[in-house]
Amino acid sequence: MKERDKLIEGAKRCLQERGYAHTTARDIARTSGANLASIGYHFGSKDALLAEAMVEATAEWADKLRQAMAGEVPREGDETLWQQAIELLDLHRPVFVASIEVFAQAERRPRLRQALADAQEAARLELTHWLAEATSPPATQRAVGAFYLTLLTGLIMQRLIDPERAPTAESLTQALRAVRARATA
Repeated sequence: MKERDKLIEGAKRCLQERGYAHTTARDIARTSGANLASIGYHFGSKDALLAEAMVEATAEWADKLRQAMAGEVPREGDETLWQQAIELLDLHRPVFVASIEVFAQAERRPRLRQALADAQEAARLELTHWLAEATSPPATQRAVGAFYLTLLTGLIMQRLIDPERAPTAESLTQALRAVRARATA
């Protein structure tokens, strides 16, 4: 494995085990088995490395969600999408806890903010391709992707803070159906 890849894998492990705020460059070097100086060489800073690791960890979660849904194209009334998302979210909880810490840092770190903004746009587009009707106008397709990203982000926050009272797959599906019925009435 290349030094750069070892650093990303080590950073992902540190994010899950220690969180963003408590991860040092030395922690990443020790966990990855890489040289401490290689962080600066490959990424410029520990923060840039952690941002890339966070983006990759979140993308891995999205890949697992896609794999779990393989062969099924979820629709707004499909409870399966939400059930899979919740199960995977709970399984990868440390990644999402770390992501909240990372998001809080973005306000004062322009490069981090840009990396996260780019990752959000990629997620919107991915959801667009996965969930939007291909016959819809491009602006509508993108709006669908943004809508589902908003729902997923809100679901993540609620599950992290209060998993017992957070929406269930059933309640999300019921709500989407009610909203659709009201919109078409």
